Amino acid sequence: MHWARDGKEANQIVAQIAKAKGVDEVVKIKSMVTQEIDLNEALEAEGIAAWETDLAELIVQLGHDLPSHILVPAIHRNRSEVREIFTTEMGTYGTPAPADVSDNPGELTAAARAHLREKFLRSRMGVSGGNFIVAETGTLVIVESEGNGRMCLTLPETLVSVVGIEKIVPTVEDLEVFLKLLPRSSTAERMNPYTSLWTGVTPGDGRRTCTSSSSTTGAPTYWPTRSGGRRCAASGAPPA
Repeated sequence: MHWARDGKEANQIVAQIAKAKGVDEVVKIKSMVTQEIDLNEALEAEGIAAWETDLAELIVQLGHDLPSHILVPAIHRNRSEVREIFTTEMGTYGTPAPADVSDNPGELTAAARAHLREKFLRSRMGVSGGNFIVAETGTLVIVESEGNGRMCLTLPETLVSVVGIEKIVPTVEDLEVFLKLLPRSSTAERMNPYTSLWTGVTPGDGRRTCTSSSSTTGAPTYWPTRSGGRRCAASGAPPA
């Protein structure tokens, strides 16, 4: 685990890991903290492409735009504008442009799915934020509604999570409370569609490396990550 003093140092850590792994692209889960520290721009400056996989964030990225809302970043775009963005931009970023797609939401979603699936399957590194970190168990928690986050968490060989220190909760019992509060206060749902928790690793189960970077004012420390599994650990204490 890395501790970063600020966003610039966190960006440097992520870029260093990507270079050490020999990757020139990463797939990303929607993350406010990486938006705030300009991680995508920092990676691009290092020659590393950062692909947003949340549908709204994808629209914003392909449109060379900025998010306008914390939950629905592309709410300022209508479906005709989304179609124009997809047909003019997707072909520039590694997949055929869907020239015959209409502005029907189902067709636009299918075009986005085809565009992203190819990136999910080839990418060797994922980057996430984190909704919570459970100090008691070292569990990192991601909640999302589209399933793209789980693709980023399970397919790449390396996962880096950039999480603010304010996301740490003491125990699993505390997490239970917040998992009830979060969907109710954000989207008025009783339960979030996708809730992913991972703690430690499982030998032979896919993922090889996991690193977490948290912002703090203390001196940075590093704990080497364990390897050999799909579920990865991140907390305020070194893994057992």
